[in-house]
Amino acid sequence: MEQKIRNHLVACTALLWVAGQIHVAFSAVPGMIIRPLHVGFCLILVFLLKPSFKSFPRLSFVLDIAFAACAAFLMLHVLRHAERISERIPFVDDLLASDYVSCALLVLLLLEAGRRTLGWSMTVIALVFMTYSFFGAGLPGILAHPKVTFDAFVENQLMTSAGVFSSPVAASAHTIFYFMIFGSFLAATPAGALFVAAAKYATRKAVGGAGKASIVASGLFGMISGSAAANVASVGSIVYPMMKKAGFKPVFSGALLATAGTGGQLIPPVMGASAFIMADMIGVSYFTIVLCAVLPSLLYVGSLFWEVHLEARKQGMTVEIIDKDELLRIIKSHLHLIVPIVLLVALIAYGRSLMYSALASTLSLIVLCQLRGDTRLSVARILTMAIDGAKSSVIVTLPCALAGIIIGEVVYTGLGLRFSAVVASVSEGNLLLALLLSTVMIIVMGMGMPTSAAYIMSAVLLAPAMQKLGIQALVAHMFIFYFANMSMITPPVAIASYTAAGMTGSGLWETGTEAVRLAVVLFLIPFVFVYNPALLGIGNLNEILAVFFFCSVGVLSLGIGVVGFLNKPVPPVMRALFILAALCMIVPERISSVSGLALFAALYFFSGKARKKVSSSAES
Repeated sequence: MEQKIRNHLVACTALLWVAGQIHVAFSAVPGMIIRPLHVGFCLILVFLLKPSFKSFPRLSFVLDIAFAACAAFLMLHVLRHAERISERIPFVDDLLASDYVSCALLVLLLLEAGRRTLGWSMTVIALVFMTYSFFGAGLPGILAHPKVTFDAFVENQLMTSAGVFSSPVAASAHTIFYFMIFGSFLAATPAGALFVAAAKYATRKAVGGAGKASIVASGLFGMISGSAAANVASVGSIVYPMMKKAGFKPVFSGALLATAGTGGQLIPPVMGASAFIMADMIGVSYFTIVLCAVLPSLLYVGSLFWEVHLEARKQGMTVEIIDKDELLRIIKSHLHLIVPIVLLVALIAYGRSLMYSALASTLSLIVLCQLRGDTRLSVARILTMAIDGAKSSVIVTLPCALAGIIIGEVVYTGLGLRFSAVVASVSEGNLLLALLLSTVMIIVMGMGMPTSAAYIMSAVLLAPAMQKLGIQALVAHMFIFYFANMSMITPPVAIASYTAAGMTGSGLWETGTEAVRLAVVLFLIPFVFVYNPALLGIGNLNEILAVFFFCSVGVLSLGIGVVGFLNKPVPPVMRALFILAALCMIVPERISSVSGLALFAALYFFSGKARKKVSSSAES
């Protein structure tokens, strides 16, 4: 009985959430009204979907309904005080008693929801930053900050767009949610079958074809969506079952989806919204940025393909026997359902908002499905897809809200600005040290934030300091842009990794750590083009070809060292040597590059000889 009531409440809440978001898309609702309601719907679903105690269902039901009621109270508070919240002057107008209660309730509900859905890791991190905010004034040196009162905490976290309702929740409410709905419809309609069939057909002759298909799909969608989490959610819901069937482990699959989904924003020609912002900030044409991104994106895609290939070999996978005729039949019969994806690309390229583009594409998919009997959708089926899309949005919205607590305290206490001062004072003109410190700051400031917000904040703080060290403006901004993307997969707050982990059922930290391992090339590329801008196509042709050649071979060597396989397991010492050879080649200096190439050739030759000896022994 309790479960039946839960299911009905979940369905009603999810449909109300979808209806509310559709209303928002076509009306002028203030952001400080939309975002709390968005988080409120998320919290209600969490408490209805994740029981408090599985061993005591009746007690759990009572507690969960109480938690959901508290979340509903927060939403009513926002609606009741909508005009005051929208028009009040933060830190000037007085707070009401209900504001204090609402803030305390919101934080407690978020922490409990995070514990249930994400585990303790992100919940503990949020608690650490809140503790720092209240007690950091007594810390020594640069860690100290002016005292934070509870009044200021309430203002910052609840009554402004700097805390819980900051840019991560804004991205979730205004962009990601709509892509989650679109992805849900894609996965559940024959369009999903078309997508999978096309991916399988393209990689049908490759070892680890399912993993490679996910790279292609994530790259194509990711460069359009401009949202790593939305990309992971949309593409992952379609390709993960295929990867699971092929034999890829959940942690590896989640990490690959997160890495590919994040890196998709680095692939021309669209590159998400951040590239347009970069062009405006630097004062160059968008086409210039596209050209600069070509060679790095080739290295990125190549490195992932190589790592997936080695991992598939390591797991003993072979080329999957696929019925090509059946795939062609599926593709031909459902080819008309590619129109919504083409429409999505066209609308974004035309300059329409991501929200509008995703909604229009979802509607076109529903209409096209009704044109044929074998793809026609009933009203009940459409509503079920909408409910599933809203439920899947929880795994993105909740981490965004928790990340907002962290970001709000980092910004309000001035911790982020002090990082920038540290970069200038600690590096003392040392470029490598300055780059390393900048990397840390970009990733910290980008925790849980959408790429565009992370890029803008980091560019404003760090780009001038980097340019003073002699780095060209375009190169400095590309460096920041790359690591703003990487913050999406780097623990402790890695929204893309967390989204992928939620889909694959793998651990949050394990998935994030594995994603960083797979993305090691992406962490090295920005350092290369700072020291040698030829990788961005800046310079003469010989320099461009030389740096790309050495980096390409370096990617091969690095992949062997990271995966630890080359037709057979590679011993730890040789793995370290392959990684050393890769670093030597990737370092933009001719002597080290040639030395690294020679070391790689020697290691590869030695590995080949060892393989032949093993084969000969086995035959005898």
